[in-house]
Amino acid sequence: MTKDVIAVKKEDSIKNVFKLMDENEILGIPVVDDDNQPIGMVTESDLIKHFTTIKTPKGINLLGSIVFLDDISKFNENLKDHCAESVGDIMTDVAITINEDTQLIDAIDLMAQYNLNRLPVVDKKNKLTGIITRTDIVHQLAKSKHI
Repeated sequence: MTKDVIAVKKEDSIKNVFKLMDENEILGIPVVDDDNQPIGMVTESDLIKHFTTIKTPKGINLLGSIVFLDDISKFNENLKDHCAESVGDIMTDVAITINEDTQLIDAIDLMAQYNLNRLPVVDKKNKLTGIITRTDIVHQLAKSKHI
């Protein structure tokens, strides 16, 4: 489990999420309310889906350079608009969290059952205290003496 979890608010910009994911080499970030309680998750899949609505300008490769056949300024404007939108517009609502004392096997079961890549970890007051990812599980299993 990662305890120093990076989280965002639903009002944060999508551009901020891109920056956090890139700087921290992570693919998902919990979204929390003002009480630090998880209300959603924003992942690389959410971001990709969000940007599929932008029409990419047509271009050709000419002598090693791309020459755009369409007006690229509209594309740039759409890209900026999409980045300025808020996390709340694209996040997936969190329905599943685990407690700090949840057994590893139970976390694995939940991730497999719901096809999740990460689970927010909460304390008794439902405040975000960490996140467990599939990578964390692989590391734990690799350390296990029972394998």
